[in-house]
Amino acid sequence: MSELTDIANQKLMKAFLVQADNQQLYQCLCTYPEDTQCTEELKRRFEEFLKEIRLIKYISSIIHYTAIELSLHKRKQDGIYHPVDDFEKLVDGLTYTTNELIVEEKQCWKEVLTDKRLLDAIHKLTEKEQTILNLLFLENIKESEVACLFGVSQQAISKTKKRALLKLRKQLERS
Repeated sequence: MSELTDIANQKLMKAFLVQADNQQLYQCLCTYPEDTQCTEELKRRFEEFLKEIRLIKYISSIIHYTAIELSLHKRKQDGIYHPVDDFEKLVDGLTYTTNELIVEEKQCWKEVLTDKRLLDAIHKLTEKEQTILNLLFLENIKESEVACLFGVSQQAISKTKKRALLKLRKQLERS
């Protein structure tokens, strides 16, 4: 069990040290371990980094589990569940123009989210960000599949998702 914790902590530290200024502070601390100012600044930044990670995970979880609840509710209303129906809906959805797809998503977000602040924050995102979040969290489509739909790389979709989640975080902090 402790090995898993060590691995997780290593990944977290690597992600934290990706930023050049954090890496410089860490190197300063390694060089001058008695420098309390450097220690306190690094500690403050790491705590802020952890808060950001937790908030992003929280928002992702809310969207994910709300989407699951909506899906279960819809299946109950529709009666018997047919996996082929979901595939046909996906294909039909792809034939819409972008604007029609966005309108459909906004209605879906209203059905899924009960937190008005989060709903308002989602509506402030760009159409592309809303579409990507919708496909990833409400439609449960993999990033690589969304990338194919947009004709971009999976990394581009991942960056857009992360940027959108950060925007949501900032909006929620303001309200």
